[in-house]
Amino acid sequence: MKMLANQYRILVFLLILFTIGDANAMAPFKNENQNEIAEKNLIALENDFDYEPPYTLQQVKKAERLLAGLQGNIDKIKTLLKLSDWYEASFNNPETLEKAFEYADDALRLSRFLHSDVYAGKCYLQFSMLYELRNNNAMIEISAKKAIALLSKTNKTNDLAESWVMIWSAKMRTNAPIEERLPPIFKAAALFEKCGNNKRTGDCYREISELYFSISDFHNSLNSLKKAIFFYKAAHLKENDIYPISSRLNIIYETEKRSMDIIKLKNKTLLQQSKLKNEVFLRNSMVIFVVLLLIILGLLYKSFTFKKKTNKVLETQQNEINKKNIALEKLVVEKEWLLREIHHRIKNNLHMVVGLLASQVEFLKNEEAVQAINNSQNRIQAMSLIHQKLYQSENLSMIDMPSYIFELTEYLKDSFEIRNRIRFILDVDTFNLPLSHSIPIGLIFNEAVTNAIKYAFPNQKNGIINISLKSAGNQNYKLIIQDNGVGLPHDFDPYNNPSLGVKLMHGLSADIEGKFLITNLNGTKITLEFTYNENNLH
Repeated sequence: MKMLANQYRILVFLLILFTIGDANAMAPFKNENQNEIAEKNLIALENDFDYEPPYTLQQVKKAERLLAGLQGNIDKIKTLLKLSDWYEASFNNPETLEKAFEYADDALRLSRFLHSDVYAGKCYLQFSMLYELRNNNAMIEISAKKAIALLSKTNKTNDLAESWVMIWSAKMRTNAPIEERLPPIFKAAALFEKCGNNKRTGDCYREISELYFSISDFHNSLNSLKKAIFFYKAAHLKENDIYPISSRLNIIYETEKRSMDIIKLKNKTLLQQSKLKNEVFLRNSMVIFVVLLLIILGLLYKSFTFKKKTNKVLETQQNEINKKNIALEKLVVEKEWLLREIHHRIKNNLHMVVGLLASQVEFLKNEEAVQAINNSQNRIQAMSLIHQKLYQSENLSMIDMPSYIFELTEYLKDSFEIRNRIRFILDVDTFNLPLSHSIPIGLIFNEAVTNAIKYAFPNQKNGIINISLKSAGNQNYKLIIQDNGVGLPHDFDPYNNPSLGVKLMHGLSADIEGKFLITNLNGTKITLEFTYNENNLH
């Protein structure tokens, strides 16, 4: 492509005037005046750099002669770029192209030296065009990107747009995907439009149209070509130049029309095929529906007859089950009454034993024997109280522990005629325990409280007995009986003691797999920790 080169072809208009009018006049000057005049002439060319016609061979030779005498300024950069452009346009052999590279390279070095982003960008743009002649696609894009980076900092919108054109050219030459070809040429078109270059804007939209046409996007192709014609007319191109584009527009229009017709025919065919498939599907569905309906009706009739027979059998069985349930309910009621009677009789028998023991005490003179019988009476009363609560409650297998502990405490207070000299403090959680646990706990409680009443307060002073039965979670429980009395003797061994009460508490604790402990802590403290698991009752 030679997009930027065409803008430089009007470069040498003034040089032609100077060549025709002053060729003989400049011959005598072979000193410093000659260089000064040449430099002035080149400076005069600067203002019309972008609008001058191309050099002739004679003008190129003259500029090359004057080049050595020019100072290292912007004018020299312009001249170097013009010479590089001429050699690019006159490219016919590698040596000519090499010459164009040399002048462009000299211009780039001088631009960098002068810190000119404008002309450094122009130099890289020139390099991208030269690399295009060498078919070096990678360097085309690299040089164009460098030009864009520099020219973006300036107001040279037209040159910036040409740099984007070179990016597009590199993408086209490497057959890049359409997604990579479109953005550069769109950016170039926008920049050309911004700087008012209608001709180049039209060129860009013309190429965009061809890109869309290549992917059969006829709608966008047609719109892009219409934009191209609009900008060509704005650039006052001749009708003869616009005519081929208009013809191309008609071709795209007809192509799009045929494409739309083909699409309509395909859609019509697909619609007809879809209708045919729907009709076939509907017919088959109706047949399947009728067959399934007949099968369902048959199954429903069979199910109805089977259910009718089954209901008769179930009704007979249900009647038998109801009869058995009534019989079982009667048995359960009878069993409950029997259990209540058993607990009531056990309680009466235990009371009778207590009465017999009380009668026996009247004939005993030995204090130890009397004491032993009294202890036995308390133990029997603890068991009797459990049976009394069982036959009085709705649940014949579980004991309400707060009520049981309270009544047992009141019984012991009355039994020992404590009155107000010992105060009991109860802290019992609300829960139920079965006979397997409530009887051992009641007996241990009886022994511990009895010992506290008898031995903890020898001076009849006011004492306190704390009773706590708490749930520790996860079906774990803790019973604590603690007094503030004199405590245990120094030689007391809780694990090897001949006392019947201590042995009884240890044995009962083992029965419920509990942990029993007697300690001295501002008095005597008895602790029982046990676990009640409903699934593992003994």
